[in-house]
Amino acid sequence: MEAVPRMPMIWLDLKEAGDFHFQSAVKKFVLKNYGENPEAYNEELKKLELLRQVGVFLCWYKWNWFAKKSI
Repeated sequence: MEAVPRMPMIWLDLKEAGDFHFQSAVKKFVLKNYGENPEAYNEELKKLELLRQVGVFLCWYKWNWFAKKSI
């Protein structure tokens, strides 16, 4: 394996996933393209936002844990 050149490791800054309010855009899309009442999807949109927030938090938490272990 010594004959295989190694690429230097570079450090990339961690991107932040701030608040992202997509519910109004999804509601407009549903009304325009499907002609349905967009308020019928409130519960599903809340669940989707909660899943996004949990995913962002877990990614951040694991990254911080890894960064602390590698120091």
